[in-house]
Amino acid sequence: MWVEGRTGDTTNQNFFKHGTAKVITAVSATAGANGKRTSTYTKEQAVWTGVRDIERPYGFAAFTVDPGRHAGDTTRMHVTYYDVNKPGGDLSVFETFTLHRRRSDGHTG
Repeated sequence: MWVEGRTGDTTNQNFFKHGTAKVITAVSATAGANGKRTSTYTKEQAVWTGVRDIERPYGFAAFTVDPGRHAGDTTRMHVTYYDVNKPGGDLSVFETFTLHRRRSDGHTG
């Protein structure tokens, strides 16, 4: 599996300053004329935001999946995020982590 997001321009300098972010805290009960509900936004400290890297604005994540061996076993998804380095496009590993959860086919009842 390969997941990538890209535009023609870098956007990593367009974030809010000083570790803040605009988040949706509520939506209107009914849709407006455009068919969409109106969002209520607030700014908050964004300790959860991603890393901003002006020197290496592009990258991609590669995934390997271990589905587990039997019903009810643990499924693991190993993720490696690669930086695409300027100017030649060489790759370097930025971060690796593993997501896991118990398979749902092991439940009874």
